[in-house]
Amino acid sequence: MKNGLLFVLFGLLALPGLAQDRIVLLRDTTRLHLSVAELNKKYPPAFPQKAGEKAVFERHGKMFMDTLHAGQQQFFTFIERNKKRLPKPGIMIQTQEFIRPDGSYDRVFCDFSGTDLTDQQEFQLLQLMAEWYGQHPFPIKTPAGFRWGGMTILGNVQQKRTVRKGTGVISTLEAAEQTTRPDTVTMLAFNQLDLTNIPEVIYRFPKLEELDLSKNGLHELPARLTADIPTLKRLSVLYNSIPNDSVFITRNKHLVSLNLQGNRLTRIPPSVRQNRRLESLWMGNNKLAGIDVKTLKRMRRLTDLNLYSAGLTQLPKTIGRLKRVKVLDLYYNKLTELPSQLGRMKRLEQLAVAHNDLHALPPSLAHLRRLQVLFAHHNRISQLPNEFGRLQRLRVLDLGFNWFNVVPGTVGSLSALEEVGFNNNNLREFPTALILLRNLKKVYLGSNPLFGDEAMSSPYASQIRQLEANNTQVTY
Repeated sequence: MKNGLLFVLFGLLALPGLAQDRIVLLRDTTRLHLSVAELNKKYPPAFPQKAGEKAVFERHGKMFMDTLHAGQQQFFTFIERNKKRLPKPGIMIQTQEFIRPDGSYDRVFCDFSGTDLTDQQEFQLLQLMAEWYGQHPFPIKTPAGFRWGGMTILGNVQQKRTVRKGTGVISTLEAAEQTTRPDTVTMLAFNQLDLTNIPEVIYRFPKLEELDLSKNGLHELPARLTADIPTLKRLSVLYNSIPNDSVFITRNKHLVSLNLQGNRLTRIPPSVRQNRRLESLWMGNNKLAGIDVKTLKRMRRLTDLNLYSAGLTQLPKTIGRLKRVKVLDLYYNKLTELPSQLGRMKRLEQLAVAHNDLHALPPSLAHLRRLQVLFAHHNRISQLPNEFGRLQRLRVLDLGFNWFNVVPGTVGSLSALEEVGFNNNNLREFPTALILLRNLKKVYLGSNPLFGDEAMSSPYASQIRQLEANNTQVTY
């Protein structure tokens, strides 16, 4: 801040235990005689920032990231509760945090960008940040403290509307009402129009195949959509406010894709089973209490099931009955294990279980002989079942951000493998098994302790060159 506004005042809260100069603008550190370099020496990083560097959470990355994610959710709630105190929406804030062993904050340096702020507005923001840091010490105690940097945006910015264009596409209500050739329209892109009800005009298009109603304020999916538009194939109500008891679908054989992501659903609506030829169902970003396999099983053509960030803590053992599903997305849930019955989904080609809390992958996955892509990064996995060598169609295997000390030898049996990731693990020896994989195009080994300060000066430089000689791109 300029001139007088150098320190953070705590207003009416007068937060105890946090000095007034602990939360400051990064540009004021010199004026306040604060040395970022000295603080960097005093506090080790949370994660290694270069090869061979010691870090506090090097072996406990999942625990740290889970704690960080929970703190971010609390922070967003705090900002939402205090949004009237934000001088402007859409302020980007970058922070450098130096955290004592007891979790309290020694220093936090802030940098605001994304919009022009006056001195007084910056002062108001620092007050708000000081309140947050004073009330929310980091919950994990450490022997020597640590440092961490972050970035977020304070307040929601009104998103610029994405306007779809092309032959047969209409993207405004006015154009839909005025067109004299409704028979030529195949798509209505009514996203981000602040709709609270389904507009009557959509029923005048006899050849409508796709209807995008995403990012509006709808509270109901009426039965008339499927009953009165027999040509409709793809329907999206992504990010609306539709609850469980307001999804009405009539029996039909025309809808093939339904996107219900980001609504107020706690279960898979029973009426979705009325879509007898549905191929793709996206239910992510809801808070599902579970998965009703009986409902899903009625849709015999379902091949794509998206349950991204759906709040799931477990999968039912009956999941194996979904034998026609080819793509299963379980990113960002709270799964601690996968049922062995998952191995009965014989047609599965892509499985995504990244960002969960898995300690192992079941040997039964080796029965998925058609599996081509497996995303299991950001878990706590430390080994693979020997049976995985049977996955002879597997092309992509991402196991980054896990707990591997060595790359399992069974990986060398995956002859079709083209891309493999073991970055951000705890590897201490080079995975020589990878040299045998002739189809391998990309290998990710970064942020592991095996290389030391410089990979090409390490004892493993010759193995890296050997991989590169096989036209394999190695990232270290």
